Amino acid sequence: MHHHHHHHHMNLKTCVRRRGFTLVELLVVIAIIGVLIGLLLPAVQSAREAARRSACTNNSKQLGLALHNYHDANQKFPPAGYLELATTGASVPAGGDSRALWTWLTLMLPFMEEGPLHDGIDKTQPIYGSAPQAVVGTTVSALRCPSALPASLGQTRNFSHANYAASEGYHWWTTAALNTGHDPSFTAGGDFSGIFTQSLQRSFRDLRDGSSNTVAIGEVTTVGYKNGGIRTSGTGVERQNTNAERVFRAAFVFTGSNGECCETGKYNNPAGALRSSAGWFPAGGPHPFSATFISAWGPNANWPGVHSRHPGMVNTVMGDGSVRTIAANIDWGTWAKLNSIADGYTINLE
Repeated sequence: MHHHHHHHHMNLKTCVRRRGFTLVELLVVIAIIGVLIGLLLPAVQSAREAARRSACTNNSKQLGLALHNYHDANQKFPPAGYLELATTGASVPAGGDSRALWTWLTLMLPFMEEGPLHDGIDKTQPIYGSAPQAVVGTTVSALRCPSALPASLGQTRNFSHANYAASEGYHWWTTAALNTGHDPSFTAGGDFSGIFTQSLQRSFRDLRDGSSNTVAIGEVTTVGYKNGGIRTSGTGVERQNTNAERVFRAAFVFTGSNGECCETGKYNNPAGALRSSAGWFPAGGPHPFSATFISAWGPNANWPGVHSRHPGMVNTVMGDGSVRTIAANIDWGTWAKLNSIADGYTINLE
């Protein structure tokens, strides 16, 4: 028995022979791993973008909810922003002079679980005067889309920025009469104004085309788009991420234009100086634009419109609070109808 056991033991020893990889085998394995990673990378990146887009959509849903809660409390939607009245007889909304240069987003803060930030604003002073108030440069993560490029305060003139903008309809004034000269489908004319205007507060009953058919909020990138033609969709390219090119949305300061169309010399600009003509403040790049957009340009065409870095699409919040995915190359006439509260046309997106 003893001898047999010994023999068995010897056998085991001869069986276990160590053998390393040859260099060629190692290189082959490395090459295979490399190919696998190469195949996986686009999938990982698209999964990452899907996660970012989902977070972005969630932000949109929360904003839709906050907008409804604001309406419940005030019986109206917020205005696009309040101007700072310099003289009497201007069309600034009632109460605007006590909330000088607030945006719709500043007004929404208490409904976005940002009550303390809202309460810290001194209502007796312009939000951006000789000394900008703290809220001006405060980052609110719910207003950032993770798919958009991040920007430091140094890249946005110390304004915190938003990746969500409110629809003013076709342009920045209070009415927008369009006709077949703008789009062949506008055969009955129509007013293509949006939910948000700097001197008006709309309510649900103003959404005559139906709240589910009217865009309230759309996405904007941190740098904007350029080169796309007016009344086109999906025709632009993203602007460069440089101070010279960047067009961003200032979240809490209404940097925007000058009253209703051609009212000059009635409002102060955010620095407290009298505005002589319509314009945005401050001049030069990077450009802080108000947290609104217009539908004269379709998605992904030019900076005044909506744009996103989600491949081929932009998220919108409709007047009923639902989030709708819009193709970047949507027919422009359809886009303009979606952004107007009372154009009278039926929209068929299917």
